[in-house]
Amino acid sequence: MPADTMGHRNQIIGVIRFSYPATDGFAASRMEEGALEAMLYSPDRLASRFAYLETVTLPSLAAQTDGDFDCVILAGTSLPRDAQARLLALADRHSFLRIAFLDRMGPLAAARRSFRRAVRDDATHVTGFRLDDDDALGVDYVAKARDRADRLLAGGFAEGPTCVAFTRGLYWDLHDPDQPFHSFREAYAPSLACAMITTADMPTCIYRYNHRRIATFIPTYLEPGGHEMFIRTLHESNDSGRSIPPHSEPMETVRGRKLLEQRFGIDPEAAMALMAGPVRNSDGSH
Repeated sequence: MPADTMGHRNQIIGVIRFSYPATDGFAASRMEEGALEAMLYSPDRLASRFAYLETVTLPSLAAQTDGDFDCVILAGTSLPRDAQARLLALADRHSFLRIAFLDRMGPLAAARRSFRRAVRDDATHVTGFRLDDDDALGVDYVAKARDRADRLLAGGFAEGPTCVAFTRGLYWDLHDPDQPFHSFREAYAPSLACAMITTADMPTCIYRYNHRRIATFIPTYLEPGGHEMFIRTLHESNDSGRSIPPHSEPMETVRGRKLLEQRFGIDPEAAMALMAGPVRNSDGSH
């Protein structure tokens, strides 16, 4: 976390929500608490979520060219003990990971608490990003987010909450073996490859605003060029009803596989195996 000439010490922190039973913010949040937890914590669903997390999301973070960042996985205190232990084991394996088990509350309050758990004592600013547990970031995302955030801070353009977003990414449909990959440029700040610069006391965070409207509330820097900076997956357990956007550009599968490895640090063989169907446990059950 190097200081610039203005004395800013900008820390990069991410938050990943892992089957967290928030009181609102998701379609499933309207369910009664017991039914929500039964759905979130079903063995089939947790097996799939861990497969995406361990095969897609964490490899992209482990491959970052700038490793000076922290990432907090937010999960509920009600998460089954074996799943809690598995998350803690992942944190032992990856030095950038922290785990926050929180009681059920609203998504913004939970996210802010998660960010705050990772803030270092000497940080003056935080550039906080969000990432779903089944998506991925380009291997130079942290480096570029830090560079753009530091430039904005040094120039006096981030005196209040300010966003930095990279709009070019890859959509990956795990249910379409014939045409799984599509390249796309978002017209607004995407919900990933987007970070918010704030002071270290975290007066707000990236989860505060709908990403489609964030630029109507706070200054936002959008960067449309360069390489693909994010992967958004489409599969059976998406809560938000994702779909391939109109005007996306189909990409040859061989090219998509290369990007998985070269741009995201993901093992293409392991990743493409996720398209074979439901994840099975070690005993052969779903």
